[in-house]
Amino acid sequence: MLQRLTTPVEELDKERLVEFVSRIPDVTSIASLASREEAKVVGEIQSVRIVPRAGSPSLEATITDGSGTLVAMWTGRRRIAGIAPGKRLVVTGRGSPTGPGGRLLLFNPRYELLP
Repeated sequence: MLQRLTTPVEELDKERLVEFVSRIPDVTSIASLASREEAKVVGEIQSVRIVPRAGSPSLEATITDGSGTLVAMWTGRRRIAGIAPGKRLVVTGRGSPTGPGGRLLLFNPRYELLP
């Protein structure tokens, strides 16, 4: 009990998310994703933003599963119903590394919102 009271809230949230992800069958953790390979990932949306690219907007969602983060980008979209911070979802797609950190980016992934 004392440990739960002294543990930071972010750490408790991460533990709950890892537990939730472990109950979903046939998914890959973000930390073990390989670039350019088809994968199915379960996670929680940390942030959503609209990025203008060459005159066409793109919706970017940063997703975490407790082991790492990735960015899902839907081109030509300003919003998608249900895509909001705090929502949990399954995304399926092929990741490509971006930026100096090599964070994975999934272009137009298939997605399923979870309750």
